[in-house]
Amino acid sequence: MKSNLEWFRTFKSIYETGTMSGAAKQLYVSQPGIGLHLNALEAYTGYPLFERTPRKMIPTEKGKLLYQQMINSLSCMEDLEARFQYKSGKERATLSVGMCVETFQQILEKHIPDLTFNLIMQFGNTNELIQSLENGSADLILTTSETSNNNLIYTPFAVERFVVVAGVNTDISGFNRLKKNKESIKKWLKSQLWYSTASDMDVLNLFWERNFDERPNFLPNYIVPNKFSIIRCLSRGEGIAILPDFLCKEAIDNKKVFKIWEGYTPLENTLYFGKRKQSILMDEIKHIENILLSEF
Repeated sequence: MKSNLEWFRTFKSIYETGTMSGAAKQLYVSQPGIGLHLNALEAYTGYPLFERTPRKMIPTEKGKLLYQQMINSLSCMEDLEARFQYKSGKERATLSVGMCVETFQQILEKHIPDLTFNLIMQFGNTNELIQSLENGSADLILTTSETSNNNLIYTPFAVERFVVVAGVNTDISGFNRLKKNKESIKKWLKSQLWYSTASDMDVLNLFWERNFDERPNFLPNYIVPNKFSIIRCLSRGEGIAILPDFLCKEAIDNKKVFKIWEGYTPLENTLYFGKRKQSILMDEIKHIENILLSEF
C-alpha cells in the first residue's frame, strides 16, 4: 500500500483546526473526502491518529508524534508549491462533477473556459456516479436514479427521451408507409443495420420490450465507443440507432440524421442533480446547475 501526500496534508489540517469540518473549509474539499483521507492514512500507519469526540478531533500520542515528524517536511513542500503557484492569482475552489462523457461533451465542455473555479470531471454509469457522490469524491452528479441516503439531495431537472434515428443514406420510405402496424414496424427495424455502444444494450432491450412486448432477438451490427461515434457514422451512411433526443438534436436539425420514431410508448428517463445537503461549494454547484439547466 502506497501513501499519498494529500493524506498528510489533510492530517495536518485536521490537527491544526481541530475538526474535520475546519479542515474541509481550509482545503476546499468535502468533509466526506477529509474522512476518507484520514481513514486511509490511519490504515497506512496502523494506528488511530485522533480520538473522535462530538466537538473536536483530539490527537493521540501517535498522532502527535507523526505531526512533529512530518510538519517541517510538509511545510517545505507547501512553501515550494506556493512559490510555483504565485502567478496563478488567488486560491480557487475545486469542484468535482460526475456525468456521462457524452453529456459533458455536448453541454458542459464549451463552458469550461469561462469558469472561475477549478473543475475535476468524473465519468461513469449511474451506479458509479452515485457511489462517487456517497463516498465524497464527487460534489455534484447527473444521474437517472435516486437513492434514499438522508445526506443527499436529488433534484429532477430534465427528461431525456430515447428516439430511433436513421442514417443519412438510410431508405426510410418503406418505414413511412407502415403507419402503425406493429408487426410490420418490428420486421422493418430488425432488417436494418444497427449501431449501439456496449453500455447502451439495456436501452435497446428496454425500448424493444416496451414497444413490442418482447426482448430483441438480434444483436447490433456495430458496437462503437460512444454515442457521438454513432452519430458520426450515421451522418455518413446507413443504419439506425436509439439515442437520447438532446444528444442528437443538433444532428437532426442539420439533417445529418433523421428521427423516424419515438415508439408506441416512449422510453424516457428523468435526469437528477445529486449533491450533499451541506457543502462549502454550494455557489460553484449552483453555477454548474444553472449552466446545465440553460442547455436543457
